Amino acid sequence: MASYYVDTNVLVGYTFLHNRWQDHTRRLMASENTLYAGATVFYEYCVNVGHGPRDGEPLDWSREDGVVGKEKRKLRKRKRFTYLELKTKDEDELDPDTVSDVFIEKFEVEDQIKHKVENYFQKELDQDCTLDSVEDSLNKLINRIKSTAIDRKNEIQKRVKIRRRQDDKDYSTPCSQMSRIIDGNEDEYCPDAEVLVDAMDLKDRFLTDTVVTSDKGDMISNRDKLEPITRLNLVYLKNKFANEDPKIDEEIPMDQDSN
Repeated sequence: MASYYVDTNVLVGYTFLHNRWQDHTRRLMASENTLYAGATVFYEYCVNVGHGPRDGEPLDWSREDGVVGKEKRKLRKRKRFTYLELKTKDEDELDPDTVSDVFIEKFEVEDQIKHKVENYFQKELDQDCTLDSVEDSLNKLINRIKSTAIDRKNEIQKRVKIRRRQDDKDYSTPCSQMSRIIDGNEDEYCPDAEVLVDAMDLKDRFLTDTVVTSDKGDMISNRDKLEPITRLNLVYLKNKFANEDPKIDEEIPMDQDSN
């Protein structure tokens, strides 16, 4: 059984049904591997996106000012924009394809998950649907995404082992080196560098030596420079968990419980 350190984007991908990384993260979470994360990932996920955890600041799972809380608030805003856009159309223009297209645009749904949105509205709506039925199906879908996000966050709390960095370790040099590589500035706070330093600390404690991320732009593109510094294996979520598994990847309608 392997052990992995998971990046924030992996946890967010699993939390929200309309996220592009749903299938890959479901395969990861369905495995029996041990999953770890550090204070930086936890902080970004729950507490605050803007800066890293301060010394002694409590890491509280109930906080909603991190990425998860921001995504939940976006759901409300985007649902309103979707409804207002559909409201401008004549009823003879409303059909499952039109509703799917507007939803995909307003929610910025990426290619990997578009078919699930399209399948949902094809199932829920008649070809000659009304604005009222469209609103009902939209509310039903958003409620499904929100309730699943709550369940998935609770599952992550139980499944992922959070480990703070050891106080007696100084990782300032590798952190500065990685900040320069990723952001071009070693003096500014660099979240990705802090995430990797947290993972380095877990490697030094013989807990894991592999980081799973969906961050192709910063971490994976700079892997050849970052791995020698961290002594970690940086793996791309899409590649590591690309193999389809019928038991896991069976199409799940977005309005039904995944259990």
